[in-house]
Amino acid sequence: MMSRILKVTLIICGSLVLLLSGVGFWIYHNQDSLFVRLKELVNDRIDGTLEVRDFKFAPFQDGIGFTFSLIDVKLKDKYFDQHNTHLIDAGLINVTLETTSLLVGKVKIHSVKLANGSMSIFRRKDGFSNLSVFASPKKDSTTAKAPKTGALENLDEIIFKEFKVQYVDSLKEKSYAVDFHEFTNKVDQKDHIWHVNAKGHSFFKGLTFDTDKGTFLENQEVVLNLDLTFDEEAKKLTVNPSDLLVQTQDKILLSGVVDFNENAKTIKLDFVVKEIPLANARKLLTQHLSTILTRIKIEPIVTAQVHLNAKIGEPKPQVDINFDARAFEYKLRVGLLKDLSTQGTFTNHADDKLPTGDANTRIVGNNIHGFFESIPITGSIVINDLDKTLAEIDCTLEASPASLNDLLDPERYKVNKGKAVMKITYKGDIKEMFNKTTRKLNGLLYGSVSLQELAFTYIPQKVKIENIRGDVAFTGEEVRIPSIQIFDGINNLYINGNIVGLMPYLYTENSPLKAIVNIKIPDWELNWLRVLLNLDRNRAKRPTNARFTLSTLVDKAIDNIEIEANLEAKRFKYNRITAQNMKGKITLSTKKIQLHHFSLNAFGGTFQVAGSLDNLSSSKPTQMNIQAKLLNTNVKSVFSAFNNFGQYSITDRNINGKLTSTIKISAELKNDVSLVQNSIDGYLTVDLRDAEIVDFDPFLKIKKMIFKSRPLEHVQLAPIVQDFVIKGKEVEVKKMQIESNVITFFLDGVYSFGDKTDLNIQIPLSNLRKRDSTYQFKEYDPESIGSNIFLKAVDENGKLNIKYVTRKKARRVPFKAFR
Repeated sequence: MMSRILKVTLIICGSLVLLLSGVGFWIYHNQDSLFVRLKELVNDRIDGTLEVRDFKFAPFQDGIGFTFSLIDVKLKDKYFDQHNTHLIDAGLINVTLETTSLLVGKVKIHSVKLANGSMSIFRRKDGFSNLSVFASPKKDSTTAKAPKTGALENLDEIIFKEFKVQYVDSLKEKSYAVDFHEFTNKVDQKDHIWHVNAKGHSFFKGLTFDTDKGTFLENQEVVLNLDLTFDEEAKKLTVNPSDLLVQTQDKILLSGVVDFNENAKTIKLDFVVKEIPLANARKLLTQHLSTILTRIKIEPIVTAQVHLNAKIGEPKPQVDINFDARAFEYKLRVGLLKDLSTQGTFTNHADDKLPTGDANTRIVGNNIHGFFESIPITGSIVINDLDKTLAEIDCTLEASPASLNDLLDPERYKVNKGKAVMKITYKGDIKEMFNKTTRKLNGLLYGSVSLQELAFTYIPQKVKIENIRGDVAFTGEEVRIPSIQIFDGINNLYINGNIVGLMPYLYTENSPLKAIVNIKIPDWELNWLRVLLNLDRNRAKRPTNARFTLSTLVDKAIDNIEIEANLEAKRFKYNRITAQNMKGKITLSTKKIQLHHFSLNAFGGTFQVAGSLDNLSSSKPTQMNIQAKLLNTNVKSVFSAFNNFGQYSITDRNINGKLTSTIKISAELKNDVSLVQNSIDGYLTVDLRDAEIVDFDPFLKIKKMIFKSRPLEHVQLAPIVQDFVIKGKEVEVKKMQIESNVITFFLDGVYSFGDKTDLNIQIPLSNLRKRDSTYQFKEYDPESIGSNIFLKAVDENGKLNIKYVTRKKARRVPFKAFR
């Protein structure tokens, strides 16, 4: 039985081979007439000319079937002489006929291969297109209609090999150009439904929908994998799930529908990209869109779903995108936003009442997470109008001690506890946020900083700020300080005020900051002066490419800020000075501290002081210039507060009385805020009343020498009003009368805070008469007072000694230092 079946099968196959061979033999011997007939058939059905230089019959060249090779094929419309552009200019077109159809006398094309050539389609601004070649030629109505051949019914493959396709529409300002390296279209047609599966390598020269906006996929190698369905009756092209692989090896998924029906004429396409770097995606976009995205200055990894909705023939399609962006950075003027991620949307028709386009674009980024350097940040962003790149940004930063310490110089600062929370809102241009001409932001900025129990240590001076709490509000114009409380370990400070110049300071080099603040300190023990004089003057300069640190920002602020502070303290203490109701204004900068009109109740009276400390940021010694007034003060308290001015001849134990004095002095300061004695230069006016000298050693020595019965242990003085000049450690004492209830004498010479005291003491012999309670103070002329005793008070071996001298020696007053 099996042998019979095998024989029948072999007979049938043999017969089929003989039949096909016969058909092939017939075609081969009649190919010239078939070639002529084919050209006549085509030329009869087009409004133009088909030219073919040569024709070959190559059976089974492209698989089973009879293949005709058309060599040097040129198809042109009848107006070719005007525009000189061939619709088709192919080096080779292979047409393979379906074998089974030939057996029944029908010509049906199985496949078509176009190689080494090009197809150029155009439409001019006047509406003419070279596709008019396919328009039915005008013939007499009596002419018989051309028969329907149905030659394309079984077409199942179209192949392009090194074949260029270009379409230019000057009327709609569109153009498409692609070079197919090797591209195969598998075609399946049933009734009016065509299904095409297209695969292959192509080089896209570009897809231009609007010449003003540029070209998509410009000069890109692409691997296409398309699955298409076309409904002839509904005039609808469906893009089934397909993909294309671009030269960066990123895959783009696409699907959608193109409806050619006159009532619709719409394009609805969906694109999906997964984890593609934006830098790669920009290469697929127009230069215009790429430039706009570059303005935003971020390079995320993007996963996105793109929905395109357009009217056929309109230049600007509606585009909606849902995206997930991650792992991107944004460089700020100060610091770096990094490890950012967000989910959001894009649309170019935000307002349906406005035209579609860049000006009607909105990008929304929600749920932003990341870091400002080491500080966590959350927020959202809305960008409107890609032409102007207008943004609305809201973000919150919450800094812990660990995140702050990561940004600080560990050798200088350490945050010990607490946290700082900053909230920022910005509305404006993000392409150019700051206008250097107007020195203002191109938008509106506002926000706040909440300082919550923040404590830190300034390590070089071992200064601890144990508690900072309060709120700060800021705008693009100023920083407002409603209230901040600071505890420095000794003092509670309550601060309010404002800072101006913040934005110019951040965006321009060496732009000044100015702070105007009010500081109230209930009980102030001054412990800052030494710190202010010993800030890091020679701190290391960081390289310009070094990463951002908060220390750098703080140092830059210190270098550029001027602080004008109104100070109030109910109680004040500095070293041995104590006072109440202190008020005044102080100006601080990195170079200078200036005191303006300070007034305080001290020493039993009023103390007024003004002056400056200069050269703070210089390698030169700090220069002090002080003008002070003591009004009706207790001289004993003054001597005690100023530690007896560094001398021990007369101290707070020896003197009483009411002192009014004016002091003007300049000097250099050491790092411990003490005076460099040799640098002192100034003058002093003294108005001393109701004065008493008690147990003053020089008086006691005079008593031993001359007035043994006089009570020089306790001497009441007449008012002393005198000017003194100070140079270094020496004070010039011009001749002055010391009038008391015990003795009258004249004094001149040099009083030294070192070891150079040399004073002349002239004692009139009229003092021999003992004074009682009825004695009246009066002034004498030292030159006409009569006989005198002359003494000298000089430093010898660290002690002030009194000795007799002659009148001639007494007149030698060593004032060389004051000349």
